Amino acid sequence: MFGHKDDSADKIAPFRVLNLKGVSQFFYKKSNLVTGVSLTAIFVGYLLFVMMGKGTGFEVAGSNIRSLGTSFGFDQLDVIAFLAIRSDEMITAYITFNQVWDVLFGLIYGLMYIVWVSVLFKPLSQKAGRLNLVPFLQVIFDWLENYELALLSKQYLADGMISMSNAQLASVFSVIKWGCSGLTYILIFTGIVLMVMRVLLNKN
Repeated sequence: MFGHKDDSADKIAPFRVLNLKGVSQFFYKKSNLVTGVSLTAIFVGYLLFVMMGKGTGFEVAGSNIRSLGTSFGFDQLDVIAFLAIRSDEMITAYITFNQVWDVLFGLIYGLMYIVWVSVLFKPLSQKAGRLNLVPFLQVIFDWLENYELALLSKQYLADGMISMSNAQLASVFSVIKWGCSGLTYILIFTGIVLMVMRVLLNKN
């Protein structure tokens, strides 16, 4: 009886937390300068030719906010004000933007940042542990924000109103997303400083 229970636990264990340690080590081993530069080029290209292009579908001349996702938090009135000045076609384009194009963008920048953090912390991978996966936190909350913004947009199209709780949730996801983004940049900056220090020490 006890043996059967242990066998089940062994089968479940590898699935726990998607084996984050294995994923982390994979990126430490496979990440290099060429991969980082390649992903950065893809990131820039996607931003310029896809994101900016698709963004014109719901862009309003003179509007201070091109997309709610670029704001550091917002409230129900901000969401209503954003949607009220846009036509149904523009709101539909905004929904597609959040459900498709921004989701792919999150995957691209997430991989790019993970690779760069992995490259910078590779010599310290045993001590750094899963720090190289921190950028994926930004991706997760970006996707959650996208889901809520698409839901709010659909609510507005249906009855001209939006849920306050959904607006607050989207705002929370937005703030956490940008917080994770800041943490990622701190890691990259720290990694660069440590790399420079290692180079200087090796010269001496």
